[in-house]
Amino acid sequence: MKRLMLIIVMICGTALFAAAPASAHSELVSSDPPADVTLEFAPIGVGLVFNQDINESFATISLIGPGDEQWTQGTATVEGPDVSVLVKDGLPNGQYTVGYRVTSADGHPITGTYGFSVDVASTITPQDAAAQQSQGSAAPISPTPTSATPAPAYDPNNPSASEDRPPKQNTMMLLSIVGLAVLGLGAIALTLVIRGKNRQ
Repeated sequence: MKRLMLIIVMICGTALFAAAPASAHSELVSSDPPADVTLEFAPIGVGLVFNQDINESFATISLIGPGDEQWTQGTATVEGPDVSVLVKDGLPNGQYTVGYRVTSADGHPITGTYGFSVDVASTITPQDAAAQQSQGSAAPISPTPTSATPAPAYDPNNPSASEDRPPKQNTMMLLSIVGLAVLGLGAIALTLVIRGKNRQ
C-alpha cells in the first residue's frame, strides 16, 4: 500500500514539473490596433502586450500594407511585457498585417501575425465647402476707368472764371489793369496841365 502511494506521488510530481515550463512560456495578451478591426484613422504606432517580460535584444515588429510596403519606422521599444514601434505618416486605406517576433525573458521565442484595415473617409468641413464655393463664384472685378475732369477754360468776359484760370493768365490780366490805370492817370494829368496853361 505504501509502495502504491509512493508511485502515485512520483507520477503527480513528474506531471507538475513537466507542465510548469510549458505554462511559463510567454504569449501575446493584447494588441493596439486590435486584430480584425477597421480603423477610421491612421494609427501612429503598433503596440503589443505579452504576459511576461520580453528580452530587449530580440524584439521586432513589422507592418506590411498595400503593395507589400513596410510602414514601421525605427526599432521596437521594449518596456517589460510591452513592445511597441512607430508607424510612418500617411498610411493609405487598405489591409495591413502586423508581424512580430520576440523572445521572452526565459529565452522562448514567440512569433505571430494578425491583420487590421484602415478606411479613412475623406470629409470636407462646412467651412471648407463655403470657402471653395465663394472662391469658385467670385468673379474678378475690373476697376472702372475714371475720366479726368478738364479744367474750365478761361473766359475773359466772365469775371468769376478768374479763380479757375491758370496763374499765368491771372498775372497777365493784372498787368493789363495796372497799365490801363497808369495810362488813365497820365491822361488826366496831361489834361490838367493843358487847362492850366490855357488859363494863363
